[in-house]
Amino acid sequence: MLELLFDSPAFSLSHDADYNWLFAQWIGLQSKATSLAACAVILRCARQASYRKLLCDSSQALDGWNEIGEWVSTNYLPQLADSGIGVIAWINAVDWQTNTMIADFIQHSQRPFIATFDEGATAYDWLRSTHFMIR
Repeated sequence: MLELLFDSPAFSLSHDADYNWLFAQWIGLQSKATSLAACAVILRCARQASYRKLLCDSSQALDGWNEIGEWVSTNYLPQLADSGIGVIAWINAVDWQTNTMIADFIQHSQRPFIATFDEGATAYDWLRSTHFMIR
């Protein structure tokens, strides 16, 4: 069961109560501002509760990552890991340019562990069955 934590035209964040993870979804055209705001919402929620897993769905996202890609990989993702997020299942964007930008910052990320998927059901199943050690 999903509990909506934040909702805007470009981004929503929910808590999956069945598995106690966060579900982030980007929709439509993104900008540097909307992407940064979404990251701040995820980080705030991750710090407030004991979430260990995050499901990111960028399948419907367009643009918005090219200006912040380095910051995401070197600053934001390590902060998520420090908050307790150990694994992320990331659903790839259908838009090839957006997908390329996201793949680039994921590739340069040291932590948390991120696995990418082309469709949601596989990402969901993988995240549900993934166990990890907290360092």
